Amino acid sequence: MKTVKILAVNLIILLAFSCVAEFLAYKEACSYFKNPPAYSLKKEDYTLENLKNNMREPVGLEYKKAPVLIYGCSYAYGFALNEKDSFGYKLSKLSKRPVYNFAVSSKGLQDALFLLQNDEKIKPEPKYVFYVFINDHVRRMFVNCNKIDNIKYLTYKNKNGVLVQNGNKSALSERFYIFGVIKNVSYHLLKKPLNKQLYVLVKLYFVSINNEIHKKYPDAKFVVLDYENGGKPFLNDERIKDLQTEGIEVVSLNKVFDNKLKTDEYRNSAQEDVFRHPNSKAWDLVAKFIVKEFDL
Repeated sequence: MKTVKILAVNLIILLAFSCVAEFLAYKEACSYFKNPPAYSLKKEDYTLENLKNNMREPVGLEYKKAPVLIYGCSYAYGFALNEKDSFGYKLSKLSKRPVYNFAVSSKGLQDALFLLQNDEKIKPEPKYVFYVFINDHVRRMFVNCNKIDNIKYLTYKNKNGVLVQNGNKSALSERFYIFGVIKNVSYHLLKKPLNKQLYVLVKLYFVSINNEIHKKYPDAKFVVLDYENGGKPFLNDERIKDLQTEGIEVVSLNKVFDNKLKTDEYRNSAQEDVFRHPNSKAWDLVAKFIVKEFDL
């Protein structure tokens, strides 16, 4: 009987600790958002429709030139920016081309691959497909960046060099906030010793995205725009050369602009954007460079 009581007390303590930890993890996740949703363990299915509900509308559809496609996260989307200040809008106006911005905040490589595999074909076929890359897309292969996302988290598995969709995760570990914290801490502890393996997976994503592009649009050119505004770039010179052997062009924007994009002048203010995304001036520079560099 004494043993049963001890087990019951320990169970109650563990449950109480878990509830407190889950509450604190939820509050931390909400701290980055002005109007966070109420706590819930329910998640909507990861579908094409749910993904596209969070994108910008295409711009420049009045132009007759071949369009340009953009993929990526909140950088490419233009977090905290009006449409006219976003990369896609500026690129469209300068190039006189339709621009389809398929970037979704908090998403990454797997989402771009999913879109290319499942979305309708754009007509006329695009001339260029740009993917705006940041270092955090590496982490997002394993951890849902948006901790309060109400849509299930999508991943792919590497099966003998082929990325196979792992489906909409429905395990409780993908719903409780505390597990997100644990996964995030684990990633940061392991990313340095696993750096080479991480690149192997990132490369597989880029190669897979490139293959999907050429299935749909045989003449389109895939270009990765590396926009890292802090820290050591994941795509170093050696890796850029390696990707180029796969027919994937990589542009290191910080090298192009002498690290200017990392300065306050080209980032949103901390008051409006805790993550300091690129501002309108930054996209002015980038759009002008892209139009000239790729003869758009």
